[in-house]
Amino acid sequence: MTVQAGELDSTFANDGILNWEFPEFVSIAPHAVLSLPDGRLLVVANEAVRFPGFVVARLTEEGRLDVGSGFGENQQGFARISTGDKILLGKFRASLLSNGGVLVTVEYASRSSGEGGFVEIQLLPDGRLNDKFGEGGVVTFPSFSIPTTLNRGARFARAGQNSSHDDQPSIQSSAHSGASGIELSDGKIALVSSGIDPATRQTKGLVVRLNPDGTFDSTFNKTGSATVELTELGPAAINAASGVAVQADGGLVVYGTFSDEGTLGVYAVRFTTDGIRDDKFRTTILSSGRLPTFRDIAVRKKDGIIALVGGQDVEGWVGGEGVIVVLSADGSPHPLFNNGQPLYTKVVPEIGQTWSSCAFGDGDESKLIVAGSSGGVFTTDETHAVCARYCLTGELDSEFNGSGWVSFNKPEKLEFGLDLQVTAQNKIVICGEYVRLSGLPSSGWIARFIA
Repeated sequence: MTVQAGELDSTFANDGILNWEFPEFVSIAPHAVLSLPDGRLLVVANEAVRFPGFVVARLTEEGRLDVGSGFGENQQGFARISTGDKILLGKFRASLLSNGGVLVTVEYASRSSGEGGFVEIQLLPDGRLNDKFGEGGVVTFPSFSIPTTLNRGARFARAGQNSSHDDQPSIQSSAHSGASGIELSDGKIALVSSGIDPATRQTKGLVVRLNPDGTFDSTFNKTGSATVELTELGPAAINAASGVAVQADGGLVVYGTFSDEGTLGVYAVRFTTDGIRDDKFRTTILSSGRLPTFRDIAVRKKDGIIALVGGQDVEGWVGGEGVIVVLSADGSPHPLFNNGQPLYTKVVPEIGQTWSSCAFGDGDESKLIVAGSSGGVFTTDETHAVCARYCLTGELDSEFNGSGWVSFNKPEKLEFGLDLQVTAQNKIVICGEYVRLSGLPSSGWIARFIA
């Protein structure tokens, strides 16, 4: 039987669909999925909407819990990570480490002190916390803790790094800012968040680089962190950093949102390995009155091409419109993709969709694969997960499901797509939540498609 790209992979779980229901542990839904070279999956899932802990599970290539192969306590195939009195908020972000472990970033609020911020957590390949990173595998960034110039008021939990710049200003991080982190080729960690500049009281994006042990890397902007200054905008403009990717030379491409006297938009900038804003990289500024947002970034390995995906509202907020921007390695619009213009997509008839994740795929990375959810801001009866494959000209690839896109739609279920990976075996793995009309998750799922 011939298998077509875009079809569910019948060799995975139950005809391509794994319902996130395991009697071995309590968990609602997978937020992030990571693909190991041998086809196994690492999955980060929440225990509840607000709970002091989360679960990381390792699945076999067939979609079963990977029991007896060394992952988790007693090789049970999963690890439960507790964060004490920290109530975890929002979505988990995760990335694969070079040793096969996991880096997890998530926001928190303390039940005892009311303090908020985010935590960066490292797990070893067997699911144990890496005790050589931070304190017991955890680095905590409370609100008002990330300096651009270290001072006495800067608190970096358990890093123990002293400062000689006591009187210089700092940027203070804010809770619930959408932090995200990745490992670099030398084992250091790059992460982004947002903060308040105490001098101007303006929100600014933050870019941080940590040493492998979780301390600030003082070779990055001399302090370990830098702010996103959008000089292309007016002096009243504020911005927030949402995500980061690394190019082959170690430069960091950072994206986020901005507001400039009522004008809303998204941006992408680049920082050099020294932590300096790269003025040779063409800054992307995309504005609209429809609340545009970038939600994910991918960098093609062979030439540094950058893809940014997200969405924006349409009239009435019931529908959505996908946003895809493809850049050359130097930040200039890629001339072949949609003639160098942003691509606004509405592949789902009538209600459209927004994109939440992306990856280059198809073996030689000649296709751009995107995933998200139909509709817009509000959950409706038409909310379902959507996946599409684009040629690098900006056209839907008709060889993918015959139309270029596919919807994951189970009867009597509403599916919300959260994360996407393309495996080394050329399979597309998407995870997400089953949601109620209220927007709250009821359970979760993982789907695997032929790429």
